[in-house]
Amino acid sequence: MQHIDDETLALLALGEDVLDDDARAHLASCAECADAAARLARVADAFDGAEAPDELVEPSPAVWSAIHAELGLTSTSANLDAPTAPTAPTAAPAPGRDAARSHDARLDEPGERDAGRDDAGTPGVVVPLAPRRRRVWVPVAAASAALLVGVAGGVLWERREAEPPETTVASATLDPLPDWEGATGDARVEERPDGRRQVVVTVDAPVPEGTYREVWLLAEDLSGLVSLGVLDGGEGRFDLPDGLDLAQFPVVDVSEEHFDGDPAHSGDSVVRGPLDV
Repeated sequence: MQHIDDETLALLALGEDVLDDDARAHLASCAECADAAARLARVADAFDGAEAPDELVEPSPAVWSAIHAELGLTSTSANLDAPTAPTAPTAAPAPGRDAARSHDARLDEPGERDAGRDDAGTPGVVVPLAPRRRRVWVPVAAASAALLVGVAGGVLWERREAEPPETTVASATLDPLPDWEGATGDARVEERPDGRRQVVVTVDAPVPEGTYREVWLLAEDLSGLVSLGVLDGGEGRFDLPDGLDLAQFPVVDVSEEHFDGDPAHSGDSVVRGPLDV
């Protein structure tokens, strides 16, 4: 089984149940995936306590004093330069969504420093800030998610750096056959570190309506052939069968085929060329 992708590991670290039985078995046996999952889990744990509290603690009188001093609020309108430390005011019932929105809108209006005093110049009732305090946790959650994405990207980068790239072991220039002047193509054989081989074929030639292209490996004397599959578009990647000896089938051929139900080569090759094996 392939490694578990990093997006799935990030969701797993956030507590989502996203693994099927095969993925769980792979995670239990794969040291690389287990290490990545553990690193993401540590990031998630760092933010585990960053949740908005269900109940807010009532501020002490000293807090209200600091707020009044910062806003320039005083017990009498005549003594603006000598703010006094009031006792904690009695909070009004928690406002609804509309009231909280109305309070937020006033923050940008002129004279907001005087909004805490009534017409008599005495301190007004302080609007509870519970709805606004809960909002500050949204950026915390967003930052946590962004950090997890960043760590996941780092894990993916490390994996790509750790895996050696494919090695090109053979290549070919595909020349047009007489009926296909102007067509061009090329092919290469790539081998992965695990021994898996693939043929990458590129062809530039028009495809007449009602036809399709098929990629083959031919014997040098054209006495035998192996079908690799249908070429969809201008480029395709095809797995080589295990044990296939390229020395016996060194010629890459791309044919034009018709939807006639016949799996054999049509005899109409578009481009062809030998691999330098």
